[in-house]
Amino acid sequence: MINVCCVLRKGGKVGYDASWVEKLNNSLLRNLTIPFNFYCLSDCDVPCSRIPLENIGEGYWAKLQLFRYGLFEGPVLFFDLDTIICNNINDLVTNITNQNKFLMWRDPDYSLSSSAIMYWNGDYSFIYDEYLKKKDYFESEFSNGNPKRLIGDQAVISTLVDHLYINDFCPQEWIQVMQKKEKDYSKARILIFRKAHTKPSTMTHHKIVQEHWK
Repeated sequence: MINVCCVLRKGGKVGYDASWVEKLNNSLLRNLTIPFNFYCLSDCDVPCSRIPLENIGEGYWAKLQLFRYGLFEGPVLFFDLDTIICNNINDLVTNITNQNKFLMWRDPDYSLSSSAIMYWNGDYSFIYDEYLKKKDYFESEFSNGNPKRLIGDQAVISTLVDHLYINDFCPQEWIQVMQKKEKDYSKARILIFRKAHTKPSTMTHHKIVQEHWK
């Protein structure tokens, strides 16, 4: 059985809380009929199986705790909390889980490996171990000022792990970045709300958010 997981760390600018975890899980229950276990790594109460975060790594650095040794048995599919599953993803998940490689979503606007969606099967604890060994270096090298936009946890992961792209195993329109301007999302199955000013919580007027973020 596949493990589907997310990370919630209390605080922050966007205002993530346990309701975001519940809405992500609900959207999966509506759109994924393949059996799965749902987990959240968190430092606060959540409405699902909770894996406690260690007191290491603030902000997006906490996401690297996904790779702590022994957390999961079997394949793992990760989604950021600012993701909406808006149509059935059975085919996508089947395509992904047929791969025997680490997968990341490739951000089409910046041509960067993104940790917004990831898939892996096996022990990748060396990622977290390396981060702990070189914490100061990684957090300095991959800070917001990085000239190549290599920033945060996804920069560490993509640098350390040989990976393929989820985009290569599905039609491009299945995974789209939500924009403020009007756009046809009828073929989208997953919407990523990437920017701070375009989150589901700030776009509650949008039809897609009203229909699928609940």
